[in-house]
Amino acid sequence: MQTSDYLTLLVDDIHSVVAATVDPQGNPATRVIDMMYEDGKTVYFLTANSKSFYKQLQEKPFISITGLTQGKSSMERKMISLTGTIRHLGKEKLDVLLKKNPYLYDIYPTEESRKVLEVFAFSQARGEFYDLTVLPPHTDSFHVFL
Repeated sequence: MQTSDYLTLLVDDIHSVVAATVDPQGNPATRVIDMMYEDGKTVYFLTANSKSFYKQLQEKPFISITGLTQGKSSMERKMISLTGTIRHLGKEKLDVLLKKNPYLYDIYPTEESRKVLEVFAFSQARGEFYDLTVLPPHTDSFHVFL
């Protein structure tokens, strides 16, 4: 598979991932976020500028994410991890992310409420793929560059 195939799998099949950053005290901080768009080169996500997640990304623009496809058992799943630096894009591509993820209009129903949303993308990252749907398990690595 090519990088773009892994990014499509990440956005379309996995979508929700666990994201890890570092808090101001140097401790790990995790949360679940959605990978909302991919352009064949990188993946995009957003957060509200009022959240601690946003502040952590601004202070240390480095993140690690991991997600799994759905499946009835572990042997029916694929996993992707990305670890690298991110770029703050502000409002750039916000319309694209909103259009591709219409559920955001339920969470942020007004233009006023959407003013807090800020877009980020991986600027450079190392990706790992692990596929348990085949034996022996298939592993691969790939790189993301914005």
